[in-house]
Amino acid sequence: MKKKENKINIIIVDDHCLFNDGLNAMLQLNKDINVLTQVYDSREAADKIHHLTPDVILIDFNMPHINGIELTKMILEKSPDSKIMILTMYNEERHINEFKKNGIKGYLFKTASSEEVVNAIKKIDSGEFYFPEFNTKNNHAEDEFLKKLKISNREIEVINLVKEGLKTKEIADKLNISYYTAETHRKNIKLKLGLKGEEEFIKFIYRNSFNVKED
Repeated sequence: MKKKENKINIIIVDDHCLFNDGLNAMLQLNKDINVLTQVYDSREAADKIHHLTPDVILIDFNMPHINGIELTKMILEKSPDSKIMILTMYNEERHINEFKKNGIKGYLFKTASSEEVVNAIKKIDSGEFYFPEFNTKNNHAEDEFLKKLKISNREIEVINLVKEGLKTKEIADKLNISYYTAETHRKNIKLKLGLKGEEEFIKFIYRNSFNVKED
């Protein structure tokens, strides 16, 4: 599809209607960007992208049916030059590196400002990359913080699985432990971090990265 009045044509793929619609409304206000369509079901994304040929594709990391990594592979297999930017709450370097290996052009946190989103889209459209920078000193400080609180490697595994959207039963199955043990881990993590309730727990783990400690 040709550019509409030299605008950057994009497609938004995100199963969360509220975020998808909000991002669309925000981008529609920008004179340099044209939202071709919104996709809420990842199973429909590849065909729509193939037919509409957007300049930049915004894809949610964690979606049911086909997740961001799988969808990225599907798109780039058909169209290797596609410019894909991942939208996510996960601020862990290992996730970014995994997507980089699969050919994405950018990785943007959902907490970004409208100005940053537009800037990232423009950079990617012009052939540049857009990735967050990680401060190794801060990562070291976080590791020391977790050691002081005596957060175990198993508890870090539980935290990261919660961040991936898994429920307690799914975590138990994934780690081959009982539901009771998985639930106990969650309670112990909240206690050690001094967090009251599930909402505080979720907010905290999304704002921080948790890496398994070396022995």
